[in-house]
Amino acid sequence: MSEMESKIEPVITYRNGHFTRIEDEIAVEKPLTIIINEIEFATIVCSPTDLRELVIGFLVSEGVIFLLEDVHSLDIDEERGFVYVNLNKPVPDPSHYTKRLIGSCCGKSRQFYFHNDLKTAKTATSSSSLSPQQCLVLMEKLQSQSALFDRTGGVHNAALCTSEDILLTRSDIGRHNALDKLYGYCLVNKINVRNKVLVFSGRLSSEILTKAAKIGVGIVLSKSAPTDLTIRLAQDLNITAVGFLRNESFNVYSHPERIVKNSKGGVSMGKCNIDHSLDSVREKLESQRSYLPDDVYQHSQTILGENPDQTTLNELFHLLKKYDLADIKEKQERDEKIIALTM
Repeated sequence: MSEMESKIEPVITYRNGHFTRIEDEIAVEKPLTIIINEIEFATIVCSPTDLRELVIGFLVSEGVIFLLEDVHSLDIDEERGFVYVNLNKPVPDPSHYTKRLIGSCCGKSRQFYFHNDLKTAKTATSSSSLSPQQCLVLMEKLQSQSALFDRTGGVHNAALCTSEDILLTRSDIGRHNALDKLYGYCLVNKINVRNKVLVFSGRLSSEILTKAAKIGVGIVLSKSAPTDLTIRLAQDLNITAVGFLRNESFNVYSHPERIVKNSKGGVSMGKCNIDHSLDSVREKLESQRSYLPDDVYQHSQTILGENPDQTTLNELFHLLKKYDLADIKEKQERDEKIIALTM
């Protein structure tokens, strides 16, 4: 147990008609102020663990950075509660992080809390699936690994999973922070999350669903209920939202096609049976360079520079193929899928 995660405090407890003095384990909560390019950007109230992952995840989730390479340096002063970040680019317009906005995409109205959500929330491209039993087992595994919650009752837990097992878990007094820590870890360690599953201990609010969309997962499992806005966003963002996972039962609120009997969580590459080489994908990228947005081209370069697996090479090749002939809507859809490949 980390001393930073919790501490022992004297409390007075009332049970069976009597007051008793006891010592109880309490979750630690501390403010963390993020300074970007010498400008105070935000203060996060958090559990003071995994702070580098938290900050990286927060910055990319909020659209401040898009790649880890956007960060020139990141220094943490844990004692004073400050993080000093130097970017290789200017600080984004602060108004994007304070203005509420309703944006439109693909003919549907998406209600987001802030302007940056419209920019960073991605339509899921996951082709993964789960069986009902896999859903139940993953939630059980998250609860079995939630030691800090068991001791304090004061944190949220989140896990990134395959269809069979948990890859990593993170805890925090802030539910958004737990997800940012997962996201930050994946970015730092170059973990592709597109066909992973997010398992969450708390209520499935629209903010959590939006955070899941930013991370890029296609299935979100929660022990609690969603809101109506959560369901609308999940439907629009192609995310399978599953709630009330408890007592051998659950509810599927959107895109139920991913929850199937006897699922192996497989990935489909469509009808093409040709494996494309790294060189052939590079050649295809350069042939379409003049038609691609700069950020999409850079994302594609990043993918190819990270020793991608064959599935990723094949998918990127087909997203680039005849890109110049696609209409505006299809290009936007392809852009989202290419960017999602780097997450």
